[in-house]
Amino acid sequence: MRTLRILHVVPYYEQAWAYGGIPRLATTITRALARRGHAVTVCTTDVRDSRTRASRTSLNEAGVDVRMFRNASNAVAYHFQLFTPVGLRHFLRKAAGSFDIAHLHACHNLPVVIAAWELTRAGVPYVVSPNGTAPAIERWIKAKRLFAMTIGRSLLPRAARVTAVSRAEVVQLRALGVDAASIVRIPNPIDEAEFVQPLDPHRYRRQMHVGDAPLVLFLGKLTPRKGVDDLVRAVALLRDPRIKLIIAGNDMGMERTLLSLIRRLGLVNRVSLVGLLTGRDRLDALAAADVVVYPSRDEIFGLVPLEALLAGTPVVVCNDSGCGEVITQTGGGCLTKPGDITGLAGAIDRVLADVPAWRARARDGAASARRLFGAQVVCEQLESLYSDILHEQPATERMRA
Repeated sequence: MRTLRILHVVPYYEQAWAYGGIPRLATTITRALARRGHAVTVCTTDVRDSRTRASRTSLNEAGVDVRMFRNASNAVAYHFQLFTPVGLRHFLRKAAGSFDIAHLHACHNLPVVIAAWELTRAGVPYVVSPNGTAPAIERWIKAKRLFAMTIGRSLLPRAARVTAVSRAEVVQLRALGVDAASIVRIPNPIDEAEFVQPLDPHRYRRQMHVGDAPLVLFLGKLTPRKGVDDLVRAVALLRDPRIKLIIAGNDMGMERTLLSLIRRLGLVNRVSLVGLLTGRDRLDALAAADVVVYPSRDEIFGLVPLEALLAGTPVVVCNDSGCGEVITQTGGGCLTKPGDITGLAGAIDRVLADVPAWRARARDGAASARRLFGAQVVCEQLESLYSDILHEQPATERMRA
């Protein structure tokens, strides 16, 4: 395939771990495309978390030209999902026409809407990857609906294609009126490079003072949709008093509720909230756990369970959406109904009853995950998509300056 000039626009990028999976998968995609010889530019904001801004020291790393625009307020961005990239529109007004194609990540955010306006103005086709953000769910539902009906109303209709990461997301998009002919299923990629170096589960267990106790791990944002309160209630039903639960993730509205629930259920000595994990701590924690539990509702893909499999750890996920679909494809985990506390406790119990056998299944699941969701595999599909779109363009548009 010929070298393409590709623009990716995402409100959060490499350092913004507090925002979940989208910044990580956008980083994986753009770096993999650059390694495949494409000229990749990323426009993003300087969000990192509610208090700190992303560092500019990693710009242009891994062959990707990262253009970081300062938010007027990162606290507002974190708590209200209102990203205000100063200078982005001015940059795109001048630069949009220099790209062959663009790829916009997530919905209901100002950076991708600004990009869509300017790309349309310049005659440059764009792809949108909602990654579960197209429906107005979870937080700020009324504000998201208002956004979609006003400044964001043309984002999806004007897209050359809209990607769905699972069958569940196809259903979501069709329910929102997205034309079936414009929807293409392309999964999220996993960053296999993170798992090249050996992991050290024993180090993390020593650090957390859990010894050889059965260890259950949740890793993700602390929001109501993630079902962490269901997990706490399920652990309270488990008969083995040695079982420890580590809840790792940044608070986005649930921490106070969880702490109150833990106290009420008498689990203070068995449950630890450790905040956001990054780097080696995150990977070693995944490997240290006997089971990673991700009881999230409406999870259209689920990057964390796949990362757990790559770390050699079996998973328990909900079966209502794409995450259950993905784990069914790979194996290595149990599925349970969202909100079924007894069923969730039973699934955890089954894994803990025979950890060696489940770890063997997780290793097989990891091999399947690499085959289905490796970065190069996914980027080949993206290249094919970009090529199809560009071949559909009228000759006059392809010949623009």
